[in-house]
Amino acid sequence: MKRMIRAARSSSGYQPRGSEEDRQRTKETPVYTEVQQEQIKLGEKSGVDVSLYSDPKFDSIQMEEIRKGLEAGFDVSLYADPGFSWFQMWQIRRGLEAGVDVSLYADPKFNGHQMVEIREGLEAGVDISQFADPKFDDMQMEEIRKGLEAGVDISLYADPKFNEDQMEEIRRGLESGFDVSLYADPKFKWSQMLEIREGLEARVDVSWYADPEFVPTQMEEILLGLKAGVDVSLYANPKFDDTQMEQIRAGLEAGIDVSAYADPSLRSAQMKKIRNNLLSDLPLDYQDLSNSERAKARWGLVKKAAASRQPLDVSSLEEEFDLIPLEGRAAYTLGIDFDENSDGSVSFFRNGEEFATLSSSEYDSLVKDAIAHSSTRSSFTKAFASRLKKALDL
Repeated sequence: MKRMIRAARSSSGYQPRGSEEDRQRTKETPVYTEVQQEQIKLGEKSGVDVSLYSDPKFDSIQMEEIRKGLEAGFDVSLYADPGFSWFQMWQIRRGLEAGVDVSLYADPKFNGHQMVEIREGLEAGVDISQFADPKFDDMQMEEIRKGLEAGVDISLYADPKFNEDQMEEIRRGLESGFDVSLYADPKFKWSQMLEIREGLEARVDVSWYADPEFVPTQMEEILLGLKAGVDVSLYANPKFDDTQMEQIRAGLEAGIDVSAYADPSLRSAQMKKIRNNLLSDLPLDYQDLSNSERAKARWGLVKKAAASRQPLDVSSLEEEFDLIPLEGRAAYTLGIDFDENSDGSVSFFRNGEEFATLSSSEYDSLVKDAIAHSSTRSSFTKAFASRLKKALDL
C-alpha cells in the first residue's frame, strides 16, 4: 500500500501541499510592513510611479524619500538605491531641490554627514573638489568649507593630518590675518594652537611659548605674563609647571624679586608662601626701590634678625625672610634634598634615601654662620652650600 502511495505522488498530475510551484508563487509576492504600505498608498494617491520604490528592500523612510522626490518631479534614479541610507537619500533630494549637481556626491562612499558638507559647499558656490574626498570626515570637510567661504588659503590646513579642532584654530587665525605658520603644525594640539592664536590676537611675542614642549596651561601663564608686560624670561621654561609659573608671574606683576623663589625644585605651594611673605615683609617705603635695591635692603633685615636671635629661630626666620628657596637651591647644587622632622631636626636624602640627620641646633648654627658670611641673598646660597657640604662630609 505504501508503495502505491509513493507511486501516485510521483506522477505528473499530483501536486502535494507546499510544492515548488506554491513556494515560487509565495516568493514572488512582496511582503510589506504597515508603514511601507502607507508610503505606497500615498504615492498612488499622488499619482506617481510607485513601482520605483514598491520593493520591500526599501524601508519605509527610504520609500518616503523616493516618493517625495517623485512628487517633486526629480530624477529619483540618482538615489533610489537601497545602498543609500534614508539620510543619504534626503541629502541628495535636498541637493536636487537646491538645483546643485548632486552627481558630485551621490555616491555611497560618502556618508550622510559628508554629503551635507558637500551639498552646502555646492550651494555656497565654493570649489568642493578641495574637500569632497572620503579621506576627510564630515567635521574636517566643514572646516575646509568654511575656509573656502571665508576666502582664506585652505591649503595651509586641508590635510587629513590635522583633526577638525586643529583645522578650526588654523582657519580662525587665517580669517584674522595672522601668520599661522607659527602653529600650523600637527605637532601642536588644538589647545596649544588656541593659546598661540590668542597671543597673536593680543599682539604679543608668541615665540616665547610657541613650542610643543609647553602644555596649554603653561602657554597660558606665559601669555598672561606677556599681556601684563612682565619679564617672562624668568619662567618661560618647560622645567616649571603651570602652577609654579603662576606664582612667579604673580610675583613679577606685584613687583617683587622673584629670584628668591624662581626655582623648579620648589613646589608651587612653597613658592606661594614665599611670595606672600615677600609681599607682606616689604615696608611701604620700599615700593619705590629697584629690584636690586629692594633685595639688598631685605638682606640687611635678614642679617639683623639673625644677629638678634640667640639661639637663632630658623623656622621664624624662614617664614619672615624666605630662606627656604635659598637653602633648597644650595641643597640642589649638592645633589641632595632635605626635610624637617617634627622634632626640629633636619634629614637629608640622596636619590630618595636618607643618609644623614642634623639636630635643630646644628642646622640653625649652619644657617646663622652662612648669613654672617654673606653680603647678599645670592651669596648666601654659596656660603650655605659650602657649610652644608662640610657638615655632611660630602
